[in-house]
Amino acid sequence: MANSKIEWTDKVWNPCTGCAKVSAGCKNCYAEVLAKRFWKERKFTDVICHEDRLTQPLHWNKPVKIFVNSMSDLFHEKVPFAFIDSVYEVMGFSTQHIFQILTKRPERALEYYNWTNIFKAWGKWDNIWFGVSVEDNLSLKRVEILQKVPAAVRFLSVEPMLEKIELYRVFNKKDIHQYWREEMHSQIDWVIVGCESGANRRHCQIEWIENIVEQCKAANVPVFVKQININGKVVKNIEDFPVGLQIREFPKSMEITYD
Repeated sequence: MANSKIEWTDKVWNPCTGCAKVSAGCKNCYAEVLAKRFWKERKFTDVICHEDRLTQPLHWNKPVKIFVNSMSDLFHEKVPFAFIDSVYEVMGFSTQHIFQILTKRPERALEYYNWTNIFKAWGKWDNIWFGVSVEDNLSLKRVEILQKVPAAVRFLSVEPMLEKIELYRVFNKKDIHQYWREEMHSQIDWVIVGCESGANRRHCQIEWIENIVEQCKAANVPVFVKQININGKVVKNIEDFPVGLQIREFPKSMEITYD
């Protein structure tokens, strides 16, 4: 486990590494870039489950937010359900931490939750945040599945944002106000939004991000603006954002404290 430069988390924990592209958001995958730099002959599509890394969070006493599998997807088809059970057991024991799971494969996550008995055995899981990536309107279908997955916090990572995304379309509501009033407010607890980074990044209009912020404000849903595109450059320093986008909120139910 290592300290993270990702603004919305503290540490990364990679019990699995390796992944495969499933949608447009994967085109310029940052994890694949890192893998090419450090993995030598190993292909990024070679998915490995690391038994020796499972207990790492148990040795961290100070409460932190932990991004699970920054170099993979916990619900990749090559990760056995039995291994996912082991990951959840460690998270269940490590109640001092918050674990942030992000997937582009909510269908398999739901399949896992219907398969496992671990939740019946452990009861309430207050330290698990579960999210899906939403890079365009096509990927909004992941949100519907997300709402069926048990988690203390459900969140969306709208990054890389590839087009203007109207979240209310998920439920086929007549307008955004009806969507927020009837669905989003009670179902989604947090939204992260940001442009794409990297040498081959695709364009993200600042107006698209402003639109997401407006939707979140209308629903009283915390929003975290991670990075934006200004004059063709990726800007991560919040002090350099337009005033209306200087927002880095966390879920209201977040109880983690720091010394």
